[in-house]
Amino acid sequence: MKKAFLSLLCLMGIISFSLAQSINVGIKAGVNFSKLAASSGGLTLTSSSTTGFHVGAVVDLGFDNWSLQPGLLYSTKGGTYGSAADGGTAKLTLNYVEVPVNLLYNIPLVVGKVFIGGGPYFGYGISGKGTTTGAFTSTGSGTETQNLTFGSGPGDTKNPDYGVNFIGGFRFNTGLSFSVGYGLGLGNLSNDSSATIKNNVVSVSVGYFFL
Repeated sequence: MKKAFLSLLCLMGIISFSLAQSINVGIKAGVNFSKLAASSGGLTLTSSSTTGFHVGAVVDLGFDNWSLQPGLLYSTKGGTYGSAADGGTAKLTLNYVEVPVNLLYNIPLVVGKVFIGGGPYFGYGISGKGTTTGAFTSTGSGTETQNLTFGSGPGDTKNPDYGVNFIGGFRFNTGLSFSVGYGLGLGNLSNDSSATIKNNVVSVSVGYFFL
């Protein structure tokens, strides 16, 4: 499935650049509200939300009322388990270089256009961190931090991540844009064959396209 996602991203990019009626380069940044959905042995556990961010560049390839928008982003994801009522927390932060490719439908208005759409994304994990407090630490108190690694070992986070984005927003004729998105992770981050862990992210973004 990972190979299918990569092939789809490459094919969409090649076709779009060759047929595009307009090409605009832009920048994009915003806030991520991410969760981790874990399941094992018939049990499902979803973390509470962790706040992160994303920043990077996008290209808008226009075709009448449609456009294809590939991008290259640095994006932080993860989740937090536990709370003060549980006596402590365990927070996981996962940092990715991410390539989204969104197909958008544009509805023209006087001052700009409304857009809505979605598409696949592919994320490669480059670093991570785990922070535990209180009862979740090895001593049962205080705060502990350790680096997380991506790989195929039992203590590693599996690479890569991939999934589907859904996005909607408004872009002014000046090039300024605002959007809200949801990233549904389909890739399993766990190297344990009996468990699954997946990213889920709500994002709020502001961008600017150079006309």
